[in-house]
Amino acid sequence: MDNQTPSKIDLRYAEEKVVFYICNCSLDKKYSFYGLDKGEATKLIKKLRHIEEMTWSQWASLDRKRGLTSEIPESDSFSMIDAQDSSEQKMVDIRYYFHFRIEQTGLFRVFGYQRKQFFCVTHMDPKGNIHHN
Repeated sequence: MDNQTPSKIDLRYAEEKVVFYICNCSLDKKYSFYGLDKGEATKLIKKLRHIEEMTWSQWASLDRKRGLTSEIPESDSFSMIDAQDSSEQKMVDIRYYFHFRIEQTGLFRVFGYQRKQFFCVTHMDPKGNIHHN
């Protein structure tokens, strides 16, 4: 791996359990908890509980449908997450931005970034409206 390409995750926390953090979540109703119906909220909580049983390395090693998808630098999704990112990593230009699917076959996705052992949720997209082709 070269010095320009970060690993999928911050390897210093690879063996730490994943912990979800929502303080940087968008308050825009379309992309936050406020926009979820009861069924979507139930699916979200169930998935988060399942992921929190894993370490970062376990989660990162899953296939794209069940695990993390890295955001491409300078993409719309990367920029959207970056606007909500308040971490110190942002200042040194090492950023680990992702989305993951709540359902393997659905469009419900959660966007955010890794800060230490935390996955900081920035946006929720229960209908697949965010930058989805």
